[in-house]
Amino acid sequence: MKRLFIPVAFVALLTLVSACKKVDRIEVEPKSVTFSEANKKSDLKATALTADGKPVPDVKFEFSSSDTKVATVDANGTVLSVKSGSAAILVKGGEKSAKVPVEVSIPATIVVKGAPITITGVGTTATVEAELQDDAGRPIQGAKMEFASADPNIVEVSGNTLTSRGAGTATVTAVAGGIKQGFEVTVKQPEVASLTLEGAPKSLKVKQTAMLNVLAKGADGAAIKGITATFASSNAKLATVDATGKVTAVKPGAVTITAKSGDKTAATKITIKKK
Repeated sequence: MKRLFIPVAFVALLTLVSACKKVDRIEVEPKSVTFSEANKKSDLKATALTADGKPVPDVKFEFSSSDTKVATVDANGTVLSVKSGSAAILVKGGEKSAKVPVEVSIPATIVVKGAPITITGVGTTATVEAELQDDAGRPIQGAKMEFASADPNIVEVSGNTLTSRGAGTATVTAVAGGIKQGFEVTVKQPEVASLTLEGAPKSLKVKQTAMLNVLAKGADGAAIKGITATFASSNAKLATVDATGKVTAVKPGAVTITAKSGDKTAATKITIKKK
């Protein structure tokens, strides 16, 4: 009888000690879960603790999701991302529980504010505002956004700044989070209010040349960059002019050189003299 008493007493003592280890709280690692893709997994590890922080063994944990459309969790605590949104995983152990917030944000689209964009004037800059959104339509904070121009001769890109280089339309592509979004940027010239010719001499000797420059101004009196003009000579036998505005004296006489841009014209009279 004495031999049986000792083991029974020992087991009773262990049972009493275990009973004294009351679960005060449940701690879960990681404390929060974030996903940026669908069908990704993260394992939760739950620990039951006493009031003084000692682990309580043999506690059975139950896991459940507040929104299975966003994230699911299996009996082992493995969380699976489904769709963008917010959810919480409830971990229960006995009478105690803990919650683990889950954030799923899957990149889906890039929204470019104000697109398509129009820039007036060559050499003008504009700032692009674009936002990467997940498949729930929420902005994804901190997403790195890059831009590229299909035609730098029309619009040049540096960071999120557009600089117009020539009249026309070019496609600029925004890239972030594996998502691409193209948008059109049109560069147009302001309406020309006045046109004048600069550098025109009063006279040239035969075989001499002169370069004419066209100065266009808007209604506000500001010079307009990048204006193209067509040139014409009233008498090519006396003087010729090419597409760049270069005048070449051919034969003595008086000639008028005209520049035209849109519906505006400018003219200058040049006297051609003998050598």
